[in-house]
Amino acid sequence: LSVLVNRVFLVNSVPMDEEDKVVLDYSSDKLMIDGSFRQSILSSIARAGHAIEELYGTPQDIEGVIKDGKV
Repeated sequence: LSVLVNRVFLVNSVPMDEEDKVVLDYSSDKLMIDGSFRQSILSSIARAGHAIEELYGTPQDIEGVIKDGKV
């Protein structure tokens, strides 16, 4: 397992453009409607979290993404 850590230091956080209001509808998302897929993804997330915890020796606050059914 390889983990890439990016450190970003923000001095000022200033929006460059006006914010757009976006309504998101997840009601047809595979994670919402397919229990087997959801269980598979959650198991993958749990395995990744456990591997990262083992690597660092303590629980970590991590970010992630699911793309094309993969964590």
